[in-house]
Amino acid sequence: MTERSVFAPGTGEELGRIEPLRPDEVPRVARAARTAQAGWAAAAPHHRADALVAAARELDDHVDDLGRRHAQESGKVLPQAIHEVRGAIGLLRRNAELARMTAGEVAPTGGLPGGEQDLTIVERVPLGVVAAVLPFNFPIELAMEKAAAALAVGNAVIVKLPPQNPLTTAAFLKIVQRHLPDGVLQAVDGDRDAAAALCASPDVDAVSLTGSVGAGIAVARATVDQLRPLHLELGGNGAAIVRQDADLDHVVSETLRGRLLMNGQACAATKRVIAHRTVAGELTERLEAALAEVAPADPLAEGARLGPLIDARAASTVEAQVQRAVAQGARRVLGSPPDGAWFAPTVLADVPAAADVLHDDEIFGPVVPVTVVDSDDEAVALANATRLRLTAAVFSADWPTAMAMAGQLAFGGVVVNGTNNYRPPVVPFGGVDLAGAGREGLGWTLGELTRTRFIALRGIRPAGIAPVISPLT
Repeated sequence: MTERSVFAPGTGEELGRIEPLRPDEVPRVARAARTAQAGWAAAAPHHRADALVAAARELDDHVDDLGRRHAQESGKVLPQAIHEVRGAIGLLRRNAELARMTAGEVAPTGGLPGGEQDLTIVERVPLGVVAAVLPFNFPIELAMEKAAAALAVGNAVIVKLPPQNPLTTAAFLKIVQRHLPDGVLQAVDGDRDAAAALCASPDVDAVSLTGSVGAGIAVARATVDQLRPLHLELGGNGAAIVRQDADLDHVVSETLRGRLLMNGQACAATKRVIAHRTVAGELTERLEAALAEVAPADPLAEGARLGPLIDARAASTVEAQVQRAVAQGARRVLGSPPDGAWFAPTVLADVPAAADVLHDDEIFGPVVPVTVVDSDDEAVALANATRLRLTAAVFSADWPTAMAMAGQLAFGGVVVNGTNNYRPPVVPFGGVDLAGAGREGLGWTLGELTRTRFIALRGIRPAGIAPVISPLT
């Protein structure tokens, strides 16, 4: 198959070329991973950790270059792109150290009659070959979220690169590959057919995917005959509830900080603002004023806060969603139709509770819909009225009430007085219902990409003497 070109989303400039994997080439790639995995799993944990840490040290010297290339290729503003590269290196180091010290436990079989002489060890072992399917929005960081944990505990990994922006992630992974045995880590480009063939390969033992709900369903269908583990982080239509006692300046600041991340293309961002009637009007005006000062710009430009969407098609999709919301009764108080991949910040006011955007119509762009409620109960019910329950937020000066509301939100994570996009690496990140299955984060991903195995040593302990228990007198 001939190489294909990859273009900068904002300018259309050709950034490089990559050779896609054909579906009929998948067996070769998967078999290479299978062959390499056995030796890698047999290596001492400290040897695996040392190799990953060495890769992290080399990557430290390439942060600025990789960050600049990532900003060009993804449209992500430069400080965010550099932050992502650094975060990925941190995940590589931390997973290596975590796996270095990972140990099993002893099952309490000695507490059971007949088990007094047994010693049963429970250990975590690798799944085998893991296919890691990446999205375009945080491909470098998510490559290490998945692959670093998987590699550290002895899996082999095949990374399916995002089609829109594969080049910088491939360059990052190439540096990691230099420190590993051949075949243990591979990166491939490919279309949907190649991705489906990879996920369904008999030499692949598990799939870890971050992407759209449609992508997750496609992978589930492609692998249904194998019943293999699926680790899925999918969409999110996160809600931020703003009570009447909230600090509106803080709400605006946090909403912009989270919603503008990756130009509005983040699954955990605030996609819906649910505001109490007493503050909704003022909050909408403040959001409009703040976002009016944010103009799409060259992601490499100093001070840029918002770059282009990943491509013109994505921008057209977002515009269609905005128009649908307007047709359903919302008012567009800020924003304009896109110019290619460039999409200006948009605020939708007075969005009716029945509008699609307040339920399962997730907008992947810098759009802030605001709807009005009259009570905490109404706010919680509307927030929960989606199948894309990844993250939510509650803004309030009343901590006990905010905590009580957080307990009623059926999401994978809830933030009180902060952006939905709060995602430190140590929390179990993942959603509910169509938002996904499984959890990511330090230790959590490692658990998803390993399984337990017990080894029982029978009759190894001394029998001991049963105590004589005197009857009660």
